[in-house]
Amino acid sequence: MPQMTPAQARVIDPILSTVAHGYQNAEFVGNALFPHVAVAARAGKILAHHKVRLDLAAGLPMLELDAVLFEQAIFNLLDNAAKYSPEGTTVTIRGAREGDAIVLQIADEGNGIPPAELDSVFDKFYRAEKGDHVRPGTGLGLAISRGFVEAMHGSIVAANRTDRAGAVLTIRLPVPADAKSLDSAA
Repeated sequence: MPQMTPAQARVIDPILSTVAHGYQNAEFVGNALFPHVAVAARAGKILAHHKVRLDLAAGLPMLELDAVLFEQAIFNLLDNAAKYSPEGTTVTIRGAREGDAIVLQIADEGNGIPPAELDSVFDKFYRAEKGDHVRPGTGLGLAISRGFVEAMHGSIVAANRTDRAGAVLTIRLPVPADAKSLDSAA
């Protein structure tokens, strides 16, 4: 694991502490999934050279989540997909209900994740190698995303796509017992 300079530690340690111990000040309120995914997906610069396909099922229920944490988690996943897939390829965002959870997937068309590294991608300072170099970044984005998703009582896993080359990162968020669908919330 790379060593941090004292200056980096002053900035990064509070973030990592927050992630490791859960976000204590998260504001969990009823939120529709679509606006937060759409905000993150409009992250212009990171997705400028990719097509974005948004496939969210109709009638998804409201979720108890912190909008700021959720958008940052999605932004980090989209940034990762853009870094590890060639320009001109499609980044797909899928969302559907599966039983008592909403499943949100970010799928790219890159080379995928080496199978031996699937459990490591959410580790702090992990950065995948491609050929003879490591992609730019701090290796904190996915670790932070995992912390934020877990703070919202969800889970996140990495896998490789089964339909083509590429990675798929899957977030599962619980549906509150009294959730209303977006169609009936108004």
